[in-house]
Amino acid sequence: MGMCYSISVRVKGNHPRAFPISEVNIMKYEFDGISTENYNAQDREQYTDFYENTLIKNDTFTVELEDKEIQLHIYIEDIDMADYEDSTDHVITLGVVPDFDSLSEKHQQDILSQFSDEDHATLLSDKMTLTHEGLMYGFGIPLHSVTVSPDEVEHTIESAIAVQTGVSGLIGFELDKRMNMIGNSGWDFLDDYCCDHPFIDKVLSRNS
Repeated sequence: MGMCYSISVRVKGNHPRAFPISEVNIMKYEFDGISTENYNAQDREQYTDFYENTLIKNDTFTVELEDKEIQLHIYIEDIDMADYEDSTDHVITLGVVPDFDSLSEKHQQDILSQFSDEDHATLLSDKMTLTHEGLMYGFGIPLHSVTVSPDEVEHTIESAIAVQTGVSGLIGFELDKRMNMIGNSGWDFLDDYCCDHPFIDKVLSRNS
């Protein structure tokens, strides 16, 4: 859960070089066990906001899979559970989604097929929107999620923004993790989304 900690430090003394009584507040941003004290509100400007519940970072970083370079975006998604059940909780997810151009041609066509031919030219000039459509289509890979109350949502999103550099910096470790009950890793899903190798085949081949 995203938490906010305030640490007060008081310094006083009569020595001529002593500091006057003062108070320093240090904010701690924590998301699913990852924490930092470094958050810049301007960092939010590096994201495109879709429908006020999904942020996708404009910049990408690169991973390699079978000699193919894949461009990944960080995404942060806020799901209001009241839309699905009798709950006031929100689930905030931090994950990665392949850039539209990194998806396989088949999956690119899967996304474009939702729109009319007349819309294709406009969409192809707006790759961030197409990347968001890919996320909605199911090509995102969730890495960390926390459940919070409504009044914690904003600080939790700020915390996700603050810690995301640590997540992208350890992306190999993050993608090594088991993502489902049958044992697929994040790499398996990337291999499916970007290289057309079905993730279920990965499990079957490892168990054969």
